[in-house]
Formats: sequence, C-alpha cells, structure tokens
Amino acid sequence: MKSAALLLVLSAIAHAGPKPSAKLQSTTTEPLVAEAEESGRIFHSAVWTGKEVIVWGGGADGRFHNGGARIDPASKSSRPVSVTSAPAARWGHAAVWTGDRMIVWGGRDRFESFGNKNDGALYDPATDSWNPMSAEGAPEVRSQMACAWTGKEMIVWGGFGEGSTAWSGGGSYDPKADRWTALSAAGAPAARAEPVSVWTGSEFIVWGGITPDLKRTLSDGGRYNPASNTWTAIKEADSPRGVWGTRAVWTGTEMLVWGGAEQNGDENVNHLSNKGAAYNPATGTWRKFGGDGAPCARFFHSTVWTGSTMIVWGGGDQQGPTNFNDGAEYILSENRWRPLDWPTPPAARGMHTATWTPGGMVVFGGSTGGSSAFSGPDYFARQP
Repeated sequence: MKSAALLLVLSAIAHAGPKPSAKLQSTTTEPLVAEAEESGRIFHSAVWTGKEVIVWGGGADGRFHNGGARIDPASKSSRPVSVTSAPAARWGHAAVWTGDRMIVWGGRDRFESFGNKNDGALYDPATDSWNPMSAEGAPEVRSQMACAWTGKEMIVWGGFGEGSTAWSGGGSYDPKADRWTALSAAGAPAARAEPVSVWTGSEFIVWGGITPDLKRTLSDGGRYNPASNTWTAIKEADSPRGVWGTRAVWTGTEMLVWGGAEQNGDENVNHLSNKGAAYNPATGTWRKFGGDGAPCARFFHSTVWTGSTMIVWGGGDQQGPTNFNDGAEYILSENRWRPLDWPTPPAARGMHTATWTPGGMVVFGGSTGGSSAFSGPDYFARQP
C-alpha cells in the first residue's frame, strides 16, 4: 500500500485539464525537442549548469529512474544522461550544482516510506560520467530533505527516514576531499520533511515543512552557519503560519516563501494559501508581501527567482481536485504581482521542476493526476 505521504500528495494534485491563461504581453512558450529519456516523473531534480538544465531521477506509474536529460534551451534540444555507474533509481533525493559537477544524494526507491538511501554520486557533464561519493560519515538514509550548495560543500538536513520517521540532523559534503562532516545538533530545528531552504552566501536557512505523520505543518526553523557549525533559531512566535508543498527563493537579502498548505491536526485536509512572507536574516524579522494579483491558493507549485522577480507557476489544490497551468510574477521592487502571458502554456501540473535560465524558464515533468506524470522537457518559456 502506498504511504500516507504519497496518497495525500497525489490526491491533492489530480489533473483536471488545462485552464486558459491570462493575457499579457511579456512571455511566449515553445516546446523543446525531446530526444533524451522521456519517462514521466515527479520528485525528480533539476539543476542549471550555466548552459544546460540537467534533470535526473524521479518516478511515476510504479517506476523509478536513474537516468535523465540534459536540456539546452538555446538549441531547444536535449540528450540523455549516462546511466553507466549512475546511482540506483530514486526520487525525493538532493541535487546541487557545484560549478562543474552535479551531486545527487539520498532519496528513496519506493512509493511507501521505505527504501530510503544515503548514497550518491557526482555527475560530470563534460565527460558524461559518474563517480561515487564516499559513504563514510554520511547522514542517515532519507528523502525529501532540505539541501543547498555553499560554494564549497553540499548541505543536507531533515527529511523522511524509514517508516515515516523524520530527521533533525544532517551533514555537509566536500566533493574535493570526498568527505562528510556532521552538522551540529545543538539548537537545530525539530525533525521534519519538506522544509523550504536557501543559501544566503553565509548561512543555510531551513523553515516550515511537515511532521512525519503529515498531521502538522511547522512554522519555525533555523539558520545554520557552516563556519561556526552553529544554529540560530527562527522562532515560531515570530513566523507566519507554517506550510509544506512549496519552495523558497533567495533575493540577495531576503528569503521569499509563497503559497503551500497548512495541516493543523487529524482532519487530513490541506488548507491552501496564496499568501507570501519574506524573512530577512540580517534583522531576524518577517514581513508580508503583495497580495493583490497573486495566483489562487495552491501547493506543489514551482517558484523561480529571475534576479529581480519571483515567478510562481502550476501546482494544485485538494478541494477540486484541480491542477493549474497559470501563475504570476512578483515584482520585488514594486511589491506587486503581474500575470504571466503564455499564449500556449504547458498543461496543468504539480510536482514538476521549473528552472530559470538567462532566456527563460524550463518546465519538466509533473503530475497528470493519480500516479501518472508528464514526460520530457515540455516547454521553454522565454521573455523577449
């Protein structure tokens, strides 16, 4: 039987067909040529190398993947990622780009809350080859965790363990030394899965997420400083209401969190939000941001930071259930939203990846409803 976590997510992100897009002036969409592996998937990863979006792993329809695609937005084409010596198939793993390698670690290979892993590998796109990571000192097996690249190390924290448990610890991995170091447990946030996370340039921020029984979302978090191996608390009393099923972006001074769902007990209903809040680590304070023109409430949508704006797209609800193929762009300097103008938007979906590139946003995969998923690099959205 599928785990409560998967059933809750998939029931919340059921496909109801595309919705018309609002008309504006700024964006066009074009399908990408898909020549790489096109198996449908959710809970996969996507990283931007400066030239390509590398998609890897994920699963759907009872199948998990250890392959992926290298998508070139400039040529609107893709090619497969080698599976020779690649990590075993999985989803819900951590993935970061180091500047010349993609690191993949953790994840699980079952729809149930078992089969979690604590191994991984480094992928070199220059040679299309994989090299294993040291397992010595690695954190305990986990999936759906927080992760970030610091410029020197990959940090992982939290996430699901075996049997719907969760972790309150983590580790940092130095690829040059091929070495793991445990994060301090003193002052770390409580155990959780699906927290949001960002790297600020000096601190790793984690916030929100859900308890392993999926009954309560959390509104606290912490800031981890690798230089001192210490945590600074983000207190529940000072925070907005906790959510899961969302992502955060870093603007250079603030962490922006928008949307997601709140769980508040045994009723097993996701109370969706279309509110946003910004956290400033320099002052340790939150502020609400622009509501007028925001997309309707949703979770398991995508958010990307363009350098000056945050784009929110897709996602779903639990009441319909409905998936969305609309969104909006939050203009930070003006504290307002503007709708996206995609004359031919991608089909409605949630649990996809969206990656910002210099030319626009690449959307990959996502749920079609039930246990099925979209395949291929479906659309490339460009701004003129």
